Amino acid sequence: MSMYRYPVRYFYGSGIQSFPKQLLDDELEYFTQRCVACPLLGETGLANVFLDFNAGLRLQIPEGQWHVTICDHDSNLLLFDEDVSEVTLISAEKFFVRWEIAILLDCKVVFYHCFDPESQKIHFEFTGKALGDNIALFPYMKSFLKKYHCEVSCTVPDYLREIVQRYYPEVEILTEPSEDTYATFYLAAWVNMPFAAMEDPRTIPLAKIGESILRIPCDEKTPQYTPWKPRTIEQPYVCIAVQASMTSKAWLNPHGWDAVVNYLRGIGYRVLCIDRDVQNMSHDNVVRIPEGVENFTGNLPLAERVDLLAYADFFVGVSSGLSWLAWAVGIPVVLISGITARWYEFPSAYRVSNPLACHGCFNDLRVDFSKIESCACFEGTEQAFECQKKISEMQVLDAIRDLMNERNLTVLSEQVIGGEAVK
Repeated sequence: MSMYRYPVRYFYGSGIQSFPKQLLDDELEYFTQRCVACPLLGETGLANVFLDFNAGLRLQIPEGQWHVTICDHDSNLLLFDEDVSEVTLISAEKFFVRWEIAILLDCKVVFYHCFDPESQKIHFEFTGKALGDNIALFPYMKSFLKKYHCEVSCTVPDYLREIVQRYYPEVEILTEPSEDTYATFYLAAWVNMPFAAMEDPRTIPLAKIGESILRIPCDEKTPQYTPWKPRTIEQPYVCIAVQASMTSKAWLNPHGWDAVVNYLRGIGYRVLCIDRDVQNMSHDNVVRIPEGVENFTGNLPLAERVDLLAYADFFVGVSSGLSWLAWAVGIPVVLISGITARWYEFPSAYRVSNPLACHGCFNDLRVDFSKIESCACFEGTEQAFECQKKISEMQVLDAIRDLMNERNLTVLSEQVIGGEAVK
């Protein structure tokens, strides 16, 4: 049953009209099913005419001789200009637009409004479950509040509530937006959603996606998730995580992690694996914690992971949420990823990939990522997943040594690799 009194009619800006209408309609339907919006109750002073910005622009028009014009205030681009009656107009665009709306009745302007979040109730809906995406997007709430002096609330997955309460205390956490919410923005790394952000999120760094949705820069480039508890491990240690949201993002070199663990232990580090799962398997890729690590796996509260990461000398991982959590804590990160482009993750990472192998397919718009668990380029061939398989252990060890040299971390002993002593 529709939540709207009158039939819905979507209108599109010319920036997405080049997409097939059926594709847009299908994606909008999918978007509507996934995203929660409060009832359309924004008063205009006109009987049965309601306006808000809680799923893009939403405007209810009752029966009558109405004419509606909608444009972008900043560019003066006209987006809608028609006679309407008994309809709910909803914009396809869900990102920040300074909408300018004029309603005429019998050829007279009876209502005018320009979108302005200043001092309003603004809600942020974090629709994705991926840890890294959300950590990259959370700082934009604070930036938006700072710019517009508004009242900010959010809805987040349950496992992230504690993080938001701790590090973003100015943001109220709700299960759904309140009925008097002026605008709702849906913050996620949308794929194949041409109306969710100004740019396709695969074409820009993950940390910039919030800017593409909200049209503001983030003034918190590296949020510092400070520990909750004092240090409990006396010896120097390094945290690693070998799992990711899909096994195709894991480092699939069969000898890689063993070499890394052996090297780190050989120079005196304790090596703690902090993945949630001991093992994952998909498309014949089995990803298991390496031999020789201390098993700190488990579905534990993120606060405990923050405490563990905060006192580690550094973190070694893949393109995963735990790499982003380590970044948010503020420790150095060695990030191993061939499936994403080198610019996609945070720039402070000691990034490891192999440019001579197939790489960066996640950020290549020529690649169909509708089946993201399979190899998008070479499924069923010997080259499948070579972006993750052809990264050598020596490349990763070189990155670790670069990190240690730049951060003045003391090498505790020597280890023999390939017949040579490495300090």
